[in-house]
Amino acid sequence: MPLLDALGLDLERRPDAPLHRQLYDRLVDGIAAGAIKPGEKLPSTRDLAQFLGVSRNTIMLAFEHLTAEGFLEGQSGSGTYVAREPPSKAATPAPARINPALRAAGTLDRSFACGSGFADVPATLRHMRRPVPFRSNFPAVDAFPVQVWAKLAADIYRKMSPELAGELMGEGDPQGYAPLRAAIVEHVTLGRGLVCRPENVVVFAGAQHAVDLACRILLTEGETAWCEDPGYDGAYASVTAAGARPVAVPVDADGLDVAAGVARAPDARLAYVSPSKQFPLGMSLSLERRRALLDWASRADAWILEDDYDAEFRYAGRPLPALHALDREGRVIYLGTFSKTLFPGLRLGFAVVPDALVEAFVAARSVTGRYSPMLEQALVARFMSEGHFASHVRRMRKLYAQRQAHLLDAIARRLGDWMTPEPTETGMEIVARLRPGLSARRVAAAAIQEGLELMPLSALAREAEVDDLVTIGFSAFSAEQMDEGVETLRTVLLRLDQTPRAN
Repeated sequence: MPLLDALGLDLERRPDAPLHRQLYDRLVDGIAAGAIKPGEKLPSTRDLAQFLGVSRNTIMLAFEHLTAEGFLEGQSGSGTYVAREPPSKAATPAPARINPALRAAGTLDRSFACGSGFADVPATLRHMRRPVPFRSNFPAVDAFPVQVWAKLAADIYRKMSPELAGELMGEGDPQGYAPLRAAIVEHVTLGRGLVCRPENVVVFAGAQHAVDLACRILLTEGETAWCEDPGYDGAYASVTAAGARPVAVPVDADGLDVAAGVARAPDARLAYVSPSKQFPLGMSLSLERRRALLDWASRADAWILEDDYDAEFRYAGRPLPALHALDREGRVIYLGTFSKTLFPGLRLGFAVVPDALVEAFVAARSVTGRYSPMLEQALVARFMSEGHFASHVRRMRKLYAQRQAHLLDAIARRLGDWMTPEPTETGMEIVARLRPGLSARRVAAAAIQEGLELMPLSALAREAEVDDLVTIGFSAFSAEQMDEGVETLRTVLLRLDQTPRAN
């Protein structure tokens, strides 16, 4: 490849510069210097990966970022070319000024959060548009019924009366589109055992939006809130940003240790929990612990945020009843999302709010984005009310079970010397325990270099000792993608076996 030889694209594995970033920098420099001409065709990702001795994911990540910034452009069926008018080389931006509370809480990126070892992970990888093996909690967008979705959208536009146009194309309701709220009530009543009315539902731009707003409403400066350890970093960030103090409460085989929470912060104002499937370890909150949690909330006059982020995807029996279904005092705020069940770009979630809090939540929603796009809400409402949502969830449940089985088999055959995976009964990723001597952070950092995304559970821990655990996502990836990812990970692990550990 004369063009590549001329550029000297010899990449080296360095902790300070992932391979895809090195390739990105070399190509930008070559385009800026005129060594790579506008309109020039680049080698295919497969050929380039073979030439450089790296994975295709590495090449695709670099190409994706270059395309997003206007340096490259793809031509369907033809390949990837340097843009006819590429931008000038971008200057390095000045460091952003960040709210100290948010900085203290750490990044909201679930994949690489709150760890100094991941502070330099580039934004191109943290926020890439295309999921790479083995990103957790990402739905199978390749299996989404796009044609059904398109027909519903066309039908809404085709049959839109002046009255409906005024409702969907005018000012929206901060609480959410009424037919969508009614469809949500039917869904959570039948599937999760909740007892509620459409008046209790508030629509948000995803579950994290609801978590953040709930913390602003329910917490005041100096108060405390329980958060699972290890647990969702978005909850820690929102508690901190509200001026309150997150208290790390350990989890064990029965879920959140309520007794430990009472010992550490008996007067906490809020508890964030994921009872159906604890994030990230995966266990369910036992019935005894659920009752103990509700009893504590009653005694402490506290609130509970129940994040039910992927309970629809349960592979053994019916989904477990929600914690909200046991609540008799109206202390549980139930959170759900369509980002996992449908697709992330939809950015729709919801909260089922006790009567006493509805007015406060709607008022706060009206000043934080006002309302979610009404046409998308109408589409989801039709998708649910006509039975497509339930059918889609059933298909995805079957598909994810198959993909999990394939991943478990591939790990057993090719990675068994380094890790032991734990099958999951619910959700979109598994937890794997690394053999003694392997650090999850070190493995994840080395995997990044090859365009793979593993999540070390220690990145989500405050006090818990979990540096031998990683999550490995399967829901978004075909058997071929998982096989290729497993082989790449095997190469990474073989190399780590031969690399001395730093003192």
